[in-house]
Amino acid sequence: MNASICVVGAGPRGTSVLERITANAPSLAPDRRLDVHLVDPYPPGGGHVWQADQPGDLLMNTVAADATLFTDTSVRCAGPVLPGPSLHEWARTVARDDPDPGVRAEAARMRPWSHPSRRFHGRYLAWAFARAVSRAPASIRVHRHRTRAVAITSLAGGRQRVALEDGSGPLDVDSVVLTLGHTDVEPDPAQRALAGFAEEHGLFYGPPANPLDLDPAAVPPGTPLLVRGLGMNFFDHMSLFTVGRGGRFAREGSRLRYRPSGDEPLMYAGSRRGVPYQARGDYGAMPPTFPARYFDDAAVARLRAAGPVDFREAVWPLIAKETAYVYYDTLTRVRPGACALDPAEVRAGFDALSWTDPALARLVERAFPDPSVRLDFAALDRPLSGATFSGDSPHRGVVTRLRADLAEARDAGRSPLKTAMTALGATRGRVRRLVAYGGLTGDSHRRDLDGWFRGFAASVSSGPPAGRIEELLALADAGLIRFVGPGMTVTADPRRKTFLATSPQAGGEPVAAPAFLEAHLPGPDLRHTGDPLLRQLRETGACRPYRIPTPGGAAYETGGLEVTESPFHLVAADGRPHPRRFALGIPIESVHWGTAIGAVPRSNAAMLLQTDAVARAAILAGDTAPAPRTAGHHAAS
Repeated sequence: MNASICVVGAGPRGTSVLERITANAPSLAPDRRLDVHLVDPYPPGGGHVWQADQPGDLLMNTVAADATLFTDTSVRCAGPVLPGPSLHEWARTVARDDPDPGVRAEAARMRPWSHPSRRFHGRYLAWAFARAVSRAPASIRVHRHRTRAVAITSLAGGRQRVALEDGSGPLDVDSVVLTLGHTDVEPDPAQRALAGFAEEHGLFYGPPANPLDLDPAAVPPGTPLLVRGLGMNFFDHMSLFTVGRGGRFAREGSRLRYRPSGDEPLMYAGSRRGVPYQARGDYGAMPPTFPARYFDDAAVARLRAAGPVDFREAVWPLIAKETAYVYYDTLTRVRPGACALDPAEVRAGFDALSWTDPALARLVERAFPDPSVRLDFAALDRPLSGATFSGDSPHRGVVTRLRADLAEARDAGRSPLKTAMTALGATRGRVRRLVAYGGLTGDSHRRDLDGWFRGFAASVSSGPPAGRIEELLALADAGLIRFVGPGMTVTADPRRKTFLATSPQAGGEPVAAPAFLEAHLPGPDLRHTGDPLLRQLRETGACRPYRIPTPGGAAYETGGLEVTESPFHLVAADGRPHPRRFALGIPIESVHWGTAIGAVPRSNAAMLLQTDAVARAAILAGDTAPAPRTAGHHAAS
């Protein structure tokens, strides 16, 4: 008997699902021929984001030793563990014999703590895909379709029909797995108005999108360009508009300088915070790890049992205390004179007192009498709050902060701040487990997790490598980047036929420019998706947005795609899970917060647990089996 599976999306998750299908099929379907169809307009392995032919100056936000696509003995999955190399191990072995000299050169200089180029990671993912295909048993045939899936319908007997954009097919299969990454989102009214204004007056407007999708010639050389957003997307655009246009960085003594090509635009940048994401600490080694002390697995279990909880009331105090403990412990180690008490007394106080207890605040004040050395979360979150600027002082203020941040990052092993932010970043895996399937109330998930902590944690713990901040400073020195200030707003001026940027905390005239770029990715939103397949599923009632209840209040309707608990069956508009349809990846972000985080070696990686479970369920989906159950109240409308 034959069976077939369609995997829509051949990026990292789709590749992992394929590898897990080939690993599980011999035991789950020993007497079947299995056809696996992978549908993606981009090359398999890297998909859209990790294309292996993209510019080599775009960097991963993960270090080389923390990326893998393969199971290891830590992964407690039902399927067989078939180890493979991490990205760094691949660089040390396979990549050193790559036919591309650029790949070989990058592999030779790579360290476990290096931030590889996205192109290099794309080569790794393409290799992992080819490995999965080559190691597939003779009973498995893999079919690649370089197009998009645009519709899924059910046939008599339960089989699924997948329509393809290029008119080939359709594919009639036993099960479908959606492993989509970032998909297009329809512009909101403000974005449509800006795009219409730009078109009417011959200006440039770049909506939120993957930087690789921007037309390189869309902004002519020398053009003043407003850039809103100073997160990771900003640094990609920064590279594409400078080194990508022929400029280069060169070290002059201890200072990095930028030598322009003359083809660069003049960038005026800002955001709500007004400052770029902080640099990751450069430890000259793998970042340190810290045993969870207050927000540990037991705390997660306790909060889950008590849930749904309020993030600000029940979760943030544990994260804050966890982070502050590491901060002050590091501070007393590297600057003993900063602590006026016995460090053992400080540690005992942290253990005995809650974060919200005024006694803990008083202990910190007595232990660290200099207010300037104390950890201030509010200042980290809004570093320019309350400041007023005039003239070019917003720019000078941000540059001063960037220089201080770079100094901290370059000496991260002795930086209480960088060490503490590394610890804060490590809490997100436990946050992810806590908040899945309604661990928070809907109100708190919307207000605190989506509305605050996601952006705050990213800005202080998931920023660029330190070298990117050094490059940004070099570009500022060269006069190619100017910082507008916090709370940056951009409006269209019909009278002057231009865009205007202002900051409510900065005086002076608005910055006028004929080009405006939104430097951030749109979040997943099923309600306004631009993806034809997700739109078809939504319009036919075959899926629905995930809703998070709030006891005694209204549910929070997210933009995410609702799925059951493992193995992640797609939930239809009537609340029924579909036994032959599964979904993973960015579209289910609201259900599995932080799902963009990839697999880390030796961590029982959530991504690999998910892809293994889905692969096994997809193989067996054509068999007679009871209908899957939803995750209790989470399926309620």
